[in-house]
Amino acid sequence: MPRDASLKNLPKASMKSPLTPSVEKKLLGYAALASAAGVGVLALAQSSEAEVVYTPTDQRILGGTTLQLDLNGDGINDFSFQARSSPGQARGGVGTFSTRSGAAVLAYPAIKTNQIWGTVGLVSVLPLGVVLSRKGKFGINEEMGGVSALNGGPPTYAGPWAPAGKGLKNQYVGFKFVIGGKFHYGWARFNMRMRLPRQGGLEMVLTGYAYETVANKPIVTGETKGADLAEAQAKPQPQPATLGRLAQGATGLTAWRREYSEIGSGSAEI
Repeated sequence: MPRDASLKNLPKASMKSPLTPSVEKKLLGYAALASAAGVGVLALAQSSEAEVVYTPTDQRILGGTTLQLDLNGDGINDFSFQARSSPGQARGGVGTFSTRSGAAVLAYPAIKTNQIWGTVGLVSVLPLGVVLSRKGKFGINEEMGGVSALNGGPPTYAGPWAPAGKGLKNQYVGFKFVIGGKFHYGWARFNMRMRLPRQGGLEMVLTGYAYETVANKPIVTGETKGADLAEAQAKPQPQPATLGRLAQGATGLTAWRREYSEIGSGSAEI
C-alpha cells in the first residue's frame, strides 16, 4: 500500500474487521513510538536551521554622527557608535586662550543588559578568529579611541582603535546581547583611521556584522556561514506534515535604553 493512501481507499472488508484487544494495544504502542520519533526529527530539523546570520554592509560614519546597530534585525537597536569631531575650539582665561581639536569614537550598549568585549572601559580591537562566548571579556566598555591636539601641536592618541595614526582594516568588535531574554553573541567589522580634522579627520566604515541565532552558542569573529539577513527573514520555515503546524509566539522583552548625550562641538568634512 502506498504510504500516502487514505483510509477511504481501503477495502470495505478491512474496515469491518474488528481489532482484538492485543492488536489494538500494539497499535497504540506503535503510535506512541511514531509520535516520539516525529518530535525527535522536528527537534533535529530546528537545530539544523540554527545558523550564523551575516549582514554585509558599507556604512561610513562621519564626525558628529551616531550609528545605531540592530544586530538581529528585530527593530530594536542593540548598540550605538558615536563619532566625535572638534575642528577647533578656543578656550582660555584672562589674557590667554588655547585651541584644542580632535576626534573620537565611543560605543554604547543601547540596551542595559548588552555588553561589549573589552577591559577597563576600553573597547578591544579583535582580529579574525576570536571565539566570542561566555568566557569572553564582556562588560560596559565604551571608549574605542581618539586623537587630540592643543594649539596646533602634535597629535596625542588614546584608545585601542587609535594606534598612533595608523589605520585599522577588517578588525572586529565583539558583542553579547539579549534576544527574548537570552544572551546571544555577535560581532561587527570596521575599518578605522583616527586623524586630526586638519589632517583629514576620522575615517570609520562598518563593513559587516553577524550574530548566532542559538542562545548562548559561541560565534567566531569573521564567521559568516549562513544566510544573508534579508534572505533569512524571507525564507519560509518548513513544517513536518506528520506533526501538523506549530504555533509560534513572541516573548516580550522589557529593557531599559541607556541614555547618553551627544559629545563634541562640531563636525569635520572628511
